[in-house]
Amino acid sequence: MDETGSDADILRRVIDSVPALIGYWSADLRNLAANEAYVDYFGLTPEKARGMHIRDVLGPEVHELNRPYIEAALAGTPQQFDRTLIDVHGMVRHTQATYVPEIVDGRVRGFFVHVAEVSRRVEAERARDEAISLFETSMHHAAIGQAVVGTDGRWLQVNQALCELTGYTAEELQELSFRDITHPDDVEAADRHLAQLLDGSRTHIQSEKRYLRKDGSVVWVQRNAVIVRGTGADGIIIAQIQDITRRKVAESELARLAVTDALTGLGNRHLLMAQIGRHDAGPLGLLFLDLDGFKRVNDTHGHGVGDELLVAVARRIADGIDPADLACRIGGDEFVVLIRSATSSSEIEKYRSELKAAVTGTYRLTSAPIAIEVAASVGSSWSADGDHSALLRAADKHMYADKSGAS
Repeated sequence: MDETGSDADILRRVIDSVPALIGYWSADLRNLAANEAYVDYFGLTPEKARGMHIRDVLGPEVHELNRPYIEAALAGTPQQFDRTLIDVHGMVRHTQATYVPEIVDGRVRGFFVHVAEVSRRVEAERARDEAISLFETSMHHAAIGQAVVGTDGRWLQVNQALCELTGYTAEELQELSFRDITHPDDVEAADRHLAQLLDGSRTHIQSEKRYLRKDGSVVWVQRNAVIVRGTGADGIIIAQIQDITRRKVAESELARLAVTDALTGLGNRHLLMAQIGRHDAGPLGLLFLDLDGFKRVNDTHGHGVGDELLVAVARRIADGIDPADLACRIGGDEFVVLIRSATSSSEIEKYRSELKAAVTGTYRLTSAPIAIEVAASVGSSWSADGDHSALLRAADKHMYADKSGAS
């Protein structure tokens, strides 16, 4: 015999080197073979285990748990199942056991046993399950919308807050994609953001967009989205979606107030100058209107009547201009109308005459005991070449000429 030993010795050394339990049990449940792993699990050498009943090796509790699998193996059916064991050192081991019957001439003579430790797998699965449970719990109880979205844009999982925000049930949303409820004007930007997440150029998206609720109303949301790789072909998108409609409405109102005359509702000087500065090269006309004797109205009837008169004048101005034009009150009883539709100086003159006629006349106010007669002086200016910097001064000068009767 060479120094490596017999084939049986080699096989024994190989089996003993395997960390899994490997054994063979006869039909009367006596051990006929065991490897060295039985020492680590049960404190039994292969020699000591040989001949022992399986109940005495496993212990009564584990034996009772395994008995259905033992009986099935002895009936000729292979078995595989998970079992938690406490080894001789007190360590908890999560294992996967396999029982393979040995059938000779149609009779089960015994069964082979292979028990592999799967503690790492079990712990990984437990950590995964805990993470999923934590994620689902946080989604369910979150005060803002949360969702899992596929890379094709379809809603995969949504929480109750998102359902309440959009007006759809979870089942209805899962039949849709985010495009189906995104405002048409925001779909292009949303698709661009998705493409950036998928190609890796961005790892996180934060944006404001509009959704169309099930009832057709519009809701503004702030959306934060990240891509999670390794959960499918391309990954999934985790999104948090918060209703910011009130904030957007408030911002819009603040922006409106910043360019609106508080008394009359017309534009203010800031809006007028901004619009003149932004106007593209091309024809632009201005009408500058001032009320004649307005100070006398205030002195005679009081500022309350004067304010009501200014509101009434503003209404006549607004009613008499084209929707494309802009009327502003720039202070006191001074009004300016920006005329975008004029194509010549003669046309501006026509607009000037019509505005003067519209404003001049009798005003019956709720706060005044008598009707008030009002006359207006109106100046105009027009530019054809896109140089609008001097338009306001020119119209102001023309207005004073009109007031003195020189125009």
